[in-house]
Amino acid sequence: MKNIILGMTAALAFVTTSNLADEQTIAPQELIREFTLMCLEWANDDNVAANELNQYVLNCVNDELSSDGYRAISSIKL
Repeated sequence: MKNIILGMTAALAFVTTSNLADEQTIAPQELIREFTLMCLEWANDDNVAANELNQYVLNCVNDELSSDGYRAISSIKL
């Protein structure tokens, strides 16, 4: 009986977690632009090499989007 309850609890937690991930909204383009400019400034302050700039900004923007509850993006135009 304990195993059944434990299994049902684990299944419910999995479903709840996956639903929350699916419910993340897509950020407005203007917000992505603002984060991109901010991250470019940070990259400049951190002396990021040109060949690493795109990945740095993408990671930075996705960190900001994630902290605001938005879905991550897969690419970014600089």
